[in-house]
Amino acid sequence: MANSMVSLDTLKAFWHSQVHDEENWARNMAPLVLMDALFRTENFVEE
Repeated sequence: MANSMVSLDTLKAFWHSQVHDEENWARNMAPLVLMDALFRTENFVEE
């Protein structure tokens, strides 16, 4: 059975690789920006 424990160092390394690398940051933020734009447009149309 695989060990499901994730060390804090592993989480820190993953966070650092995603947040402090500009290419990964842009890749991770693009869907969030799109969802935000769609949500704002949807709310604007309803009012």
